[in-house]
Amino acid sequence: MASSSQNFIQLAKSLPAPLQRFFARWPPAAIVPEGAAPTQYQEARPNPFAAYKNPTTGKWQDPVYSLRRQAQLVQLAREHGVAHLLPETKKGVEYRLAHRVEHGLRVKGTGVGQSVKGHIHERQMISKMEKRRKAMLEMPQLIRAWKTRLGGSPFQLMEASNSSELASHYQVLNLTPAILDTQHDPSALIKKAYHRALLQNHPDKASSAPRGTSSSPSTYTIDQITRAFTVLSSPQQRAAYDTSLRLQTTGDESGAPGSLATKFQTGVENVDLDDLEFDETGERWYRSCRCGNDRGYLFGEADLVEVGDEGELMVGCSDCSLWLNVHFAIIEDDDFESKRNL
Repeated sequence: MASSSQNFIQLAKSLPAPLQRFFARWPPAAIVPEGAAPTQYQEARPNPFAAYKNPTTGKWQDPVYSLRRQAQLVQLAREHGVAHLLPETKKGVEYRLAHRVEHGLRVKGTGVGQSVKGHIHERQMISKMEKRRKAMLEMPQLIRAWKTRLGGSPFQLMEASNSSELASHYQVLNLTPAILDTQHDPSALIKKAYHRALLQNHPDKASSAPRGTSSSPSTYTIDQITRAFTVLSSPQQRAAYDTSLRLQTTGDESGAPGSLATKFQTGVENVDLDDLEFDETGERWYRSCRCGNDRGYLFGEADLVEVGDEGELMVGCSDCSLWLNVHFAIIEDDDFESKRNL
């Protein structure tokens, strides 16, 4: 016992002055002999790190050492290895570890039974991973559903894709050589067909259109549409392309769907301008189409003026491959006045 007391005395002499004063006033029970009387400081305040309730007045008194001074003493005691001899304090290692486990690492919401509060990607990570796990488990069922929706097995879908790739330039623009041959200047008609093909094959419109129906056209890429417009707009390239089509048609007599021997049929109907309905609000003529669009054929006065010398306007349906050949005649102002005077 004497040797252990001597060791504690030597240890106390090596401590800094603040710790020496503290242990002199509040000596720990581990180094105090049994039966020793408490100091006057211990009698007044058993724990200088805790608030004290006066038994006479019933009022609470602040701790002898503030939280800042408690933290300083705890830091010095940890550096000299005597932190376990200090009284219980909120700045102690045990209390801070227990508080961290219960309330989290200085971040509200990271404690036991609490949700993490941080960046939005951190808060949503668990739910995203759970959705991803469920999606992977439901992937076989999703594949079967899409096969049914798209109308067949992957081989059938591949065959449909190949048929669109083998389409001719006339099929891409919903035109025929006969229609272009009847035009004095087919460039305007080819340009209209080009813009209509871009609109019909737009990704947003193509994705919303129902598949597997006879009224929905094949989906072509922008490169196919641009290539078809470039070739058919040039008389030299168009003539060479028509020659190559005739050679391929004679070489392929199978007539299978999607082959070049299959002829592409496009309907053309001849009507008079007076037979069409006129929208006074939009100042445009329109007519319904057999595909079900009430205003499939739609054009304005500017379109008529553009082909005024020919007296014919080719208008394509916005939803299908049908065309309307509108016949009209432009009456000059002088002729109109003379006829009215008669």
